[in-house]
Amino acid sequence: MAQTKRHVAVIGAGPAGAITTDALVKEQAFETIRVFERQEKIGGTWVFNDDRPTPQSILLPIGGRSAPKAKNLPSSFPCELPKSQDDVWETAVHENLHSNLPPEIMCFTQEPIPQVVSDRILNHYGADAPFRHRELIREWIEKIFHSGGSEKLIEFNTSVELAEKVGDQWILTLRKSIRGERKETWWQETFDALIVATGHYNLPWVPEIPGLADYNAKYPGRIRHTKHYTNPSDYKDKVGDWHVYFYLNFLESDTDERLAQRVVVVGGSVSAFDALHDVRTTSKRPVISSMRKPSAIFGAPPFKHPHIENHSEIASFDAKTGRITFTDGGFVDDVDAVLFATGYEFDFPFLPDINIVNRRIPGLYQHVFLSRDPSLAFVGMVTGGFGLRIFEWQGVTVARVFAGRAKLPAEEEMERWENERISAVGDGIPFWALNPDFETPFESYRALAGEPAPGTTGRILPKYDPQWAEAFWGLVSYRTKWWEKEENEAKAVKSS
Repeated sequence: MAQTKRHVAVIGAGPAGAITTDALVKEQAFETIRVFERQEKIGGTWVFNDDRPTPQSILLPIGGRSAPKAKNLPSSFPCELPKSQDDVWETAVHENLHSNLPPEIMCFTQEPIPQVVSDRILNHYGADAPFRHRELIREWIEKIFHSGGSEKLIEFNTSVELAEKVGDQWILTLRKSIRGERKETWWQETFDALIVATGHYNLPWVPEIPGLADYNAKYPGRIRHTKHYTNPSDYKDKVGDWHVYFYLNFLESDTDERLAQRVVVVGGSVSAFDALHDVRTTSKRPVISSMRKPSAIFGAPPFKHPHIENHSEIASFDAKTGRITFTDGGFVDDVDAVLFATGYEFDFPFLPDINIVNRRIPGLYQHVFLSRDPSLAFVGMVTGGFGLRIFEWQGVTVARVFAGRAKLPAEEEMERWENERISAVGDGIPFWALNPDFETPFESYRALAGEPAPGTTGRILPKYDPQWAEAFWGLVSYRTKWWEKEENEAKAVKSS
């Protein structure tokens, strides 16, 4: 039997951190379990920051690794140092965000998500709709910690500045910074194993496009990412010289459209069409969509609304004229905002030895364990249809392995798994996407984790249920019907 890791640290108190911590506690095998959360409340990326700053320009270099670096470390620990400013941890959650997965496949085995819909969803889809408001999901995550008493294990307002393996131990350099206080506290703690459950919605990814860097420099604030999106009212009207407003309002007949912002949304997946349909409800101008191709799951229906003007990928930005040209030959001038809905880059500044390659974490076995050092595990670093439920299967597997009750294969076999997956699905994002083969990862984790040890409260992982996939495709149908309804109603108004 593998050696037990007695002292375990978890980074992140979001959904992955919540279920992983619960799994660790229920194994009843660890002397120390510590959770470090940089925000002041539970929820991870589901925490809405209503005091977020407005970014003046997108983080550069565009298209490259632009993660913030770890702070300079003190020379001795523990210590208190003066704080120059409060930390602002901005999440990717916007004001109107709702879940985009059915509750049946977001929830965990023992923790159902409440069957409550917001007024917005009730008006859009009806009482049976599967979408849940962001705050309901955050409260559900919080309840997971509180129901087992695991909230006592969390160190809030604490960021992991450095995680370094020294011998057989992980030494974490920690910084506690409480809003409003003038000093921050630094210290170190030592663990046998480390679990990274920070999610992958922190560092915006923007593709490299000719002229974009110069355009971004000349027009600060015009290039944005959906991480910084808050609500559609930000894109309703132009703001500027009152003389322009007076002229348009009193001397022009097309005032509404002339005052409306011209917005381009770049991307073809969920965040893109959510932004498109949000902005179009307030804009007097058609919202411009630019993408290579639509999502393979949702297809074209999200982009067929008559108030959406479709174009191909952006070919170039011209900082001198302000023109944006598309690969289909079209172009647009006088743009007020370009909103990139192009996803995120993995971001682990506290792990200097983890280098992101082709937008994925190399060296992971089953998307979880670092093959060369399995005392480091990642939970929640997958995409493609079954987050958050898959986090439970991952978290339980990690807990069993660290408890010495499940055994990983040899390093060579773990590396072989990675190479075979690259050959099968390719490198990059497809590597860590679950769809279309949902069953295999669930059953692989279940086989590796095994059953709970006798006499413990360890979590039982049920077999994969094909009805989960049916629920997922049912959600796709819900959204498609709404888009079609909105499209038909808009066409009817336009023709009347």
